[in-house]
Amino acid sequence: MGLFDIFKKKNNISFADIDSMDKAKEEVRKGNLEIMYLMSPMFGGAEDESNILYVPVGVNKVKESYDNVLADLVEQGKAKSFNCTPEYRGNSVVPCKITLTSGKDGKDVLNQTINVW
Repeated sequence: MGLFDIFKKKNNISFADIDSMDKAKEEVRKGNLEIMYLMSPMFGGAEDESNILYVPVGVNKVKESYDNVLADLVEQGKAKSFNCTPEYRGNSVVPCKITLTSGKDGKDVLNQTINVW
């Protein structure tokens, strides 16, 4: 298994064709997508639909690693703000890109982009 094998699509699905939440939830049931929180519950993010993205399996682990970096920055007093901005392609409800930014006093201390598909 290669480093990026976790990002390979199962069952040859096209994320562009997942254009409704019902389709996304079905792909979660099939094991092709997983739930990812925009704002992690560890930072007070709600565990409801308004805070959920549906992403390919493995992407959430990448986001969680950045959440851990952010937690360290907050603990050190280096970060006060956080934004998680999904970008979509076409009518898909699966983000093609997710940008994470965190800062303090108007300066970014974390600016990372996860290219999803």
